[in-house]
Amino acid sequence: MQNRNLLQIDEQGQITHPRRLMSLKKLILGIFASAMLLTANASEIPSGAVTLEQCIQLALENNLSLRITNYQPRLAALNLRGAYGAYDPRFSLGGTDSFRESKGRQNPLEFTIPSSETDSFRHNIGLNGVTPFGTRYSMGLNSSETTGTDSRDFPFGSYGTGFNASITQPLLRGAWIDGTRMNIKLQKQQVESSSLTVIRQITQTVSSVELAYYALIASRENVKVAEETLALTEKNFNNQKRRAEVGTVAKSQLPQLEAELYSQKASLLSVQNNYADSVNTLKRLLTDDFGAAQAAELLPVGELNPVQTVFSRNDSWDKALNQRPEILQSQISLENTDIRLRYNKNQLYPQLDLRATYGLSGSDSAVVMFRDKTPFVESSASFNNAFRDVRRGDYPNYSIGLQFSIPIPNRSARASYETAQAQKEQAVLQHKELEQSIMVEIDRLIRDAEYRFEQITVTRQARLSSELALQNETKRYNEGAIENYQVLQAQRDLTGRRYTEINAKVQYLIALSRLAQAEGSTLDNNNINVEFEEE
Repeated sequence: MQNRNLLQIDEQGQITHPRRLMSLKKLILGIFASAMLLTANASEIPSGAVTLEQCIQLALENNLSLRITNYQPRLAALNLRGAYGAYDPRFSLGGTDSFRESKGRQNPLEFTIPSSETDSFRHNIGLNGVTPFGTRYSMGLNSSETTGTDSRDFPFGSYGTGFNASITQPLLRGAWIDGTRMNIKLQKQQVESSSLTVIRQITQTVSSVELAYYALIASRENVKVAEETLALTEKNFNNQKRRAEVGTVAKSQLPQLEAELYSQKASLLSVQNNYADSVNTLKRLLTDDFGAAQAAELLPVGELNPVQTVFSRNDSWDKALNQRPEILQSQISLENTDIRLRYNKNQLYPQLDLRATYGLSGSDSAVVMFRDKTPFVESSASFNNAFRDVRRGDYPNYSIGLQFSIPIPNRSARASYETAQAQKEQAVLQHKELEQSIMVEIDRLIRDAEYRFEQITVTRQARLSSELALQNETKRYNEGAIENYQVLQAQRDLTGRRYTEINAKVQYLIALSRLAQAEGSTLDNNNINVEFEEE
């Protein structure tokens, strides 16, 4: 579509159109913020003349629907951050202090086996987790201290330490994709999709502002028509009233003119009320505090004066199928089905894991000697000696092996894979259906825009003819050739055709706005650039 003007209204030189970009910057993957959309200090609606560009700017800063939608990328980024939590190492620390006393017993040979006491303290520290390659790992350090007296009433004491590490690496199932990696990929896609949701809402908001602005201008023009019609009716009534007073015309004609006068007053009240509704519709889009903005008087700049636009279906189709947010989101959905299909295909493989362990151990025990048949500790045990064995690596242990398992006949994995295949095929058809719906929609909107512009030409000619007809009927009435009701009918016809012409103009502008939205070119047409930055 070429030669399309954003405003399509004659603003009598009161609007400037700088080529700068109105940039909306959102920060995602950390802080998703925009001074225009998330700030609590929203701009106030000015009272007085306001241009369409100003209205769009206010909507981008204040519109509640847009500010609500603007949180979606931030929430998606937080969900993505949470998904990476599956790779956070898990730290563990534990300690146990225990005491045990065993009861002595009487032997049949009449000697006593004394009781024994054992006091032990064990503690451990460990770290385990999963890597982005699916490798499961764990490592830990443990130690123990055991002291007491045995059943012979001999003292004892020992210390033990150990270090162990193990890894398990999937070689088939879970090797190149697993549940965690699939979830992270899907969350990344959701971040991108949520950004497109924001763009879609911005487009919707800008388009709604355009429609409301055009409707407000049309309502203002309708008020002018109603005021002019009322003024003309009142003038005719007063003229006829004076003529009746001097006897030029019959007084019996006055009630009909008076009824028409009150009818036009009622029409003016109606269009004034419609104008107030149009103002509120626009204000609702521009503010997040309608109470504060209610008193502001919005005066749209310019008059409806559309120019003809040259349309190209192929260009419009190309734009829509390459830049509409719905299409891009549908493509993301297709990619999501590919991710799920890849995961479910991987689940068809058997579980084959490479497992390896390595450990070190150390110990130290107290040396008990006897003197005059009395036991005593000649050399006490210590943690230092036990840890020395670990530090030196004097007593290692290790293992390596493979572990294989598979459900037979693996029906669950096969059913999930076939389901993913069917969902992929379904998603492809849904994407094709969306493309076709968009093409049909654009074809309809282009035809509607062409029809609406033709309506402008026809309704303009009808209005010009009605103006001429009213002049002729008024002249004939003044000459006494026709009755007064014929003049009133010509006046009603002119008023109706003026309304129809205004409606034709605004409907054409609305058709252009809707076509731009269907193409996904609303933001480009309004020089709005949306940038997403990662922090």
